[in-house]
Amino acid sequence: MVASRAAGPAVAPVPCSGCSKLIDPLRAGQVAIFDQRFHYFCNARCRHAFLGEAPPAPGDGRPAGLAASGAPFAGAPPRGLPSGAPPGAGGHHASTPRTPRAEPARASADEGAARVADLDAPIVNAFPPVSLDEKLPDLPVLDDDRALLEPIGNTILSEEPQRYDAVEARDIGALLLVLAIIAGTLAVALTLAGDAKLVIGARIVLATVSAGMLLGRAATTARDATDPHPAPMLAPVLGGLVAAVWALFGQDRALAAEAASLAGVIATASAISAWLIESARHRVFGERAWIGSVLSTPARRPPGAWAQGSAPADRAPQRGGDGGPVEGAGDELYELRPGESVQVDAGEIVPVDLVVTGGDVEVLPWIGATTPTRRRDGDPVVAGATVVRGRLVGACTFSGGDRAVARVLLDARRRADALAPIAQASRALTERWAIGAAAIGALSAFVAGRAPVEIAMTAAAVLAALSTAITASIASVHVARGILLGLRRGIVYKSADAWDRAGKTSVAVFCARGTLLLGEPELAELEATGQKLKPSDVLALAAGAERTEEHPVATAIVRAARARGLRPDGVRNPNFHPGLGVTAVTSSGEELCVGNRALMLEQRISIAAAESRVAELEALGRTVVLVAVGARLVGIIGLQDGLRPGARAAIQHLLDAQIEPVLMSGDARETCEAIGRSLDIDHIRPEILPADRGTEVRRLIDAGTSVAVLGHAGVDDAALGAADVSVALGAAGSAPADFSTVLASDDVRDAALSLALAHRTRLEARVGLALSVAPALVGAAVIAAFVLPPAYAPIASLLGGVMAVVHARALDAKS
Repeated sequence: MVASRAAGPAVAPVPCSGCSKLIDPLRAGQVAIFDQRFHYFCNARCRHAFLGEAPPAPGDGRPAGLAASGAPFAGAPPRGLPSGAPPGAGGHHASTPRTPRAEPARASADEGAARVADLDAPIVNAFPPVSLDEKLPDLPVLDDDRALLEPIGNTILSEEPQRYDAVEARDIGALLLVLAIIAGTLAVALTLAGDAKLVIGARIVLATVSAGMLLGRAATTARDATDPHPAPMLAPVLGGLVAAVWALFGQDRALAAEAASLAGVIATASAISAWLIESARHRVFGERAWIGSVLSTPARRPPGAWAQGSAPADRAPQRGGDGGPVEGAGDELYELRPGESVQVDAGEIVPVDLVVTGGDVEVLPWIGATTPTRRRDGDPVVAGATVVRGRLVGACTFSGGDRAVARVLLDARRRADALAPIAQASRALTERWAIGAAAIGALSAFVAGRAPVEIAMTAAAVLAALSTAITASIASVHVARGILLGLRRGIVYKSADAWDRAGKTSVAVFCARGTLLLGEPELAELEATGQKLKPSDVLALAAGAERTEEHPVATAIVRAARARGLRPDGVRNPNFHPGLGVTAVTSSGEELCVGNRALMLEQRISIAAAESRVAELEALGRTVVLVAVGARLVGIIGLQDGLRPGARAAIQHLLDAQIEPVLMSGDARETCEAIGRSLDIDHIRPEILPADRGTEVRRLIDAGTSVAVLGHAGVDDAALGAADVSVALGAAGSAPADFSTVLASDDVRDAALSLALAHRTRLEARVGLALSVAPALVGAAVIAAFVLPPAYAPIASLLGGVMAVVHARALDAKS
């Protein structure tokens, strides 16, 4: 009778940590925890090998530490005696005669007994006991601000998108495509069997089977928004079959064989082209599906967001039979309306675009980001962000297909890869222009006096060369990849037209303060120009005048006064001049003027005595603030603003993309020139007031250039609104605004990258389309001139499609 093993739970085998042999973790001989991990061992020997200890001798039951030291344990027989000997066999009264080896054995036994006695000794504390009255140290604060901690190693700002394999039913279209390739290839391969009428008929039958598979795929597979209409794709296949059947019933058997070859080549090339384009856009479709799964998170309203009876009827919370609300019901919603409140807890994904209305939280600002950033009241958050710490409460700005990420990626009506001009042009080529080219080819055959069958074959070959799936969709693959690359950096294009305009930009204007500069100037120079006031008095007057202003220059002056323990002067009647400064009345009743050189000239205050010093400070790149009391210059304040991290990299992005950077600022020309020299910017527009920047941008546009403006929403609205392409930093998810491109971050490098990426992607799409179309056009021209048989045109088109797909896959590997 064969013994059966007892049934039990089955789990995946794990390797033994000692010998790497696969073992069942539920039946492992030894299990231990080291370094907060479970380790499984076949037996004690594997455990000792893992720990670097000597394995115990066979039959030795001592602990590992004693086995290594050679000490016996209590009850073990002395060395030199068998394990079954009586306890007294090794004593002094043993009847066993002494031998020369008895002395070492007895010495070993005495040594072992001494060691056992040591083990039996009482345990002594290594440290004295702690008094109960002694105060223990306080535990560390666990909710400290991690933003203040120094990061360990290099911080990765974004990660590789996860591979998303959706659980879907088997696509019968893929099977039909494989069958079409096999049947078409056999139809072409039978050319080697000769030109017998039976062989030609068999080849036409195989080509018909291939065409039927393509028809079945078109009927069973859902069309993507970037796919062309199936009629132009199937027309050359059916046309080739009609020409082959027509030639079969004619008298010219060689022509019939050529027509059968053409039908097989067209069917095979069409099937291979469809398979290649599917492989080229597989990664794009996978990443789009992953983003769609992330954005499918339901929204949740904060408790008590709607008072009793104030919720709309279609959105009221569910209630049980007793009239009370069902726990957990009515809280989660997949669709929110703009203005409604939403709550997101730590570890959850933000389901809609929103503006923070409550809570100071840390979030991963976009899908795939790994660096947390802080968001406070009034800050926008884009859908797909993940709350790392805190509870986020915000007001919905966009939901559903209107969310920034979903608008150009998931919404079929507004997808950028389907509506981009170059994508539409490629589909128009295969759907309309190819028909015109086929008509021209047929006309050339007619003029050359060819037979009607040959005219039909020429038209079908030209149409097959230009109406391919690769030609129709390869540009869309490049556009979608560019959109996805931008989303990995939190860059969101408003529409397909906005992406196309960004790719045509030739000039990029930086609103200096807050983009290339930190926007947080510090006091670098403080001088009094006369004997009437001390430098501290000059700073106190300036701080008093700028106390209620929120401009970075005003904030820097007030901050410097507080740092020096100065009390701002109690000025009265402040009158602010945007971009210039402020005029007021000092506490002693004198006229006070604090601002730049233009304000002094406007107030008719002479600065000739300090002109050289002002020019010297401006040459150092400092913002100069002049202080005048009673129409007389009394002091000079020099402020130094640092470059933002990544400012030079942003300029380099633009220069690499052949985009001219322009520095626009309200500072003096010398200051702007100094900043421009440090950043390799040759084109500067100095002393431009905020209200006049829109007019200045329009002047650049009138000069025949496509202008993009990089700035912040609210601060640089005049310039952003006048530009061809407006790039708003940190505005993704904010309330509706007419910005071409919005960023989820405040990084100027990403702002410049949004333009450079559109430039590069647009160029790559054009190269891919050219690789696909150029061989097809050459093949069509060659057969129209009757240099080669018609079958060579679809073959040339297929070779061009292979090059275009290889080009796209190579770019995918780099990204």
